[in-house]
Amino acid sequence: MIVGKRNIEYSQVEAVRQLDLNDEERRMKRSLYEELAERFVRKIDKEEWTVGMRVPGEIELARMYGVGRSTIRETLNLLWQRGLVEKRNGVGTFIKSKDPKLENPLLELTSVGQMITEAGFAPQSVGFKKEILPPSPELAEIFSLDEGDMVTLISRGRLAGETPVAYSYNIFPEKEVGDMFDGGFSGRMLIELEKKGIKIKYADTEIKGISPDNIYADRALKFLGSSAVLLKQLHYDERGRAIFLSYDYLNTDIMKLNIRRTKKFEKSFVEENYEKENL
Repeated sequence: MIVGKRNIEYSQVEAVRQLDLNDEERRMKRSLYEELAERFVRKIDKEEWTVGMRVPGEIELARMYGVGRSTIRETLNLLWQRGLVEKRNGVGTFIKSKDPKLENPLLELTSVGQMITEAGFAPQSVGFKKEILPPSPELAEIFSLDEGDMVTLISRGRLAGETPVAYSYNIFPEKEVGDMFDGGFSGRMLIELEKKGIKIKYADTEIKGISPDNIYADRALKFLGSSAVLLKQLHYDERGRAIFLSYDYLNTDIMKLNIRRTKKFEKSFVEENYEKENL
């Protein structure tokens, strides 16, 4: 019986180990087709593969890049999900667009970096700038600042691959972040704050028009080089404290903003009459 128990325990350990190996293989495979997808995206960006062009077949691509056909298939599926290629049954895969398409469901508090990552691109930050400024009356009220308190303004552009997708201004009470951004910053803001023990719980969001006379809007639009929409968001922590105010200028050629609206419930004519008859 003891031997049998050992055999069972051994087989369980082996099963767990095999699961771990399978997970590792899946991670390696995933990183491989994601890496290959980035190489294909660079070809599209550099117009080595132009819009309307037929992509080489799976067998040829597998031979060219020294990978299996399943890896090529997953790579092309990833590009299809991003809206960069289209598949035509019996004909092949064709380049559809140079630009990535990012989904932004407005009901979810999602960072630009997270959206870029989920679309399969490597997020990049460019043009980082930190400024210490006196607060406007609006900011002093929002953050409950005392006389003499300053605010920290962080500005930067965000890229998906080589494509500009957003330009952001983040405003904090200086006493909240101190020297946190002195060494620069290139990652996701919400994650960076969590490292400092600040967990953002929710944000109040306004979708606003863009004033062409605003110096900050002008800088953002020049970076994006496209039509844009502005999200003004005030972020709160778990205790309901206002932590930072963000102005995110989003490239609407790239970023798809969506929200599901539901029809307000109204009683039908039959239901109203039934209730009246049964009063």
